[in-house]
Amino acid sequence: MSLRAKTKYVPPNKPAANSGITLFYSAGAVACLWVRLVLAEKDVDGARLQIERPGRPSEDLALLNPTHALPTLADRDTVIYPARVIVEYLDERYPHPPMMPPDPAQRARLRMVLDRIEADLYPLLPAAENPTSASGRDARKRLVERLVASAPLFGGRSWFLGQDHSIVDSAWTALFWKIAEIKLDLPPSADPLRRYAQRAFARAAVAKVMQASR
Repeated sequence: MSLRAKTKYVPPNKPAANSGITLFYSAGAVACLWVRLVLAEKDVDGARLQIERPGRPSEDLALLNPTHALPTLADRDTVIYPARVIVEYLDERYPHPPMMPPDPAQRARLRMVLDRIEADLYPLLPAAENPTSASGRDARKRLVERLVASAPLFGGRSWFLGQDHSIVDSAWTALFWKIAEIKLDLPPSADPLRRYAQRAFARAAVAKVMQASR
């Protein structure tokens, strides 16, 4: 059974102010999607999104970030990367709604989960996009195994750390979005993940990014 990312969201007509923020991103990268989701949750008026081709940076990106890393966030005179640093910066820069727990222990737990997502799950996605190759089949198998092992962590609460949506939820949402795109089949034992993903895809901010990606 596959996840399905879908929405009926219709974006509102709202005048945009100049926030001074520009996000340089790659359309296919899960880390870039994560940052876009957090930016949408923050509902920053006038944020500019500039799509980039990996390996072929625009003049603006090349000038601001000689490493050409994606995603890169430019906030007036401040240039920030990689994705983890960007999302924490956005939460501090735009504190409403808060997306980091106030409790130090919960913050530590959030960061440990993000470490696992970034180290063990995100890196499998590029290979998993090709199910016909040996490396693709292996990546898909490992991705399913790791997701099934994570399924018990998703039961009994609205969001990953409790009742409040956080940056780790946006990180999971980006992963599940990509899983839906590559049509990865998950077994019934992953049902807690599927229900969680359905709640995540129903959020207005997620729907807004989905609509913009079409």
